[in-house]
Amino acid sequence: MKVLVISSTPWSSDNSFGNSFSNIFDGIEGLEFANIYCKAGIPDNSLNMVYYQLSEKKLLKSVFKRGVSTGRVVVPDSNGSAETQSVTGREAARKLRFTWMLWVRDLIWKAGKWKTKELEEFIDSFNPDIIFQPVYFSTYLNEIALYAKKRTGKKMLGYISDDNYTLRQFSLSPLYWIDRLIKRRYVKRTVKSCEILYCISEIQKAEYEKIFSVPCKVLTKCADFTPPPELKREPSSSVKLAFTGNLGAGRWKSVSYITDALKSINTDGIKAQLYIYSATPLTEKQRSSIADGKNALFMGAVPSDEIQGIQKDADILVHAEGTGLKSRLQVHQSFSTKIVDYLKNARAVLAVGPKDAASIDYFIKNGSAAVATDRTEVEAALTKLINEPGEIKKYAEKAYYCGRKNHSADIIKKMVYDDMSANI
Repeated sequence: MKVLVISSTPWSSDNSFGNSFSNIFDGIEGLEFANIYCKAGIPDNSLNMVYYQLSEKKLLKSVFKRGVSTGRVVVPDSNGSAETQSVTGREAARKLRFTWMLWVRDLIWKAGKWKTKELEEFIDSFNPDIIFQPVYFSTYLNEIALYAKKRTGKKMLGYISDDNYTLRQFSLSPLYWIDRLIKRRYVKRTVKSCEILYCISEIQKAEYEKIFSVPCKVLTKCADFTPPPELKREPSSSVKLAFTGNLGAGRWKSVSYITDALKSINTDGIKAQLYIYSATPLTEKQRSSIADGKNALFMGAVPSDEIQGIQKDADILVHAEGTGLKSRLQVHQSFSTKIVDYLKNARAVLAVGPKDAASIDYFIKNGSAAVATDRTEVEAALTKLINEPGEIKKYAEKAYYCGRKNHSADIIKKMVYDDMSANI
């Protein structure tokens, strides 16, 4: 079966898109992929795949000069032949992510000549059986996806992992709302063109089914939950908590509630410590509020291949979502990929965040974590885990069986393959 995927970034294991999509498709036999991507970089994955890159630099040139080739086939082992972007360049781009800068990019894609003979030849020669499309909050990416669907005449399955459509957001900027009102129209067109829309959470599924009247299913990261892992023994001394991940969207504030609770719990000696592993840039005030060097320690960023060992070494893994209004609206439909890692590693989970956040709602409904839905509940939940070691083992078991039930790779991969096969 031949599958076409249009993405913002190249399909690589070191970015979110590539990591998530490889997790879904790796191990499914009989699949061939074509990836059309729209940013600098070289693809890197183990799947059977061909690549076509659309260059923004060349798109800009094509606005002013006729005959500029804006895209090309990319061979991953071509010793860096694809365009690369320096770390300095990426950091500068992040700092310039004002709405008007994004509008300039959209205008380049609107005016640039990406509908070329070369792109047509790439799509036609691959001749996909189906399109499996991440639904971005973007004008041009959705336009390219719809163009590919029209050109091939093939059916499309969509996958959305953020709230890219509803107006359940908070911003005082008029430019933000103008941007959202424009781009959500493109999101709607793509979703309405899909046979199935895969959603990241049950909350997103329920809300988008009502909005779009398109069949929706939940699709998350998956893992092999066999054989059952060895549960960690009850802590012999102090309890070790670990947070691994993004501290943005107000999560640092929720983590600070745990640090404050530990200060109170450890008054008569160190009963538990929190180790925080994150690459999220923080202000000095934010860092000091989450890590005092005694009850909680900030360990900074670590290589991705070390994360699993860190999680297995912990007694309790921490999941946090922001509780402020803006943060709550941002994560209302979201489900972090690291949750599946937590469950697979069979460690007790302490989840802190509002009950209307999809991830917190998931833990509550599955009974698979000790949950604190606001600041006042954190110390009580943490104290019970620390003072009653049997609770740690109980929640570790609940986490594992929850993961095996909801995120087993064989079940999820079969669902995706069967859905694609049914829509050829």
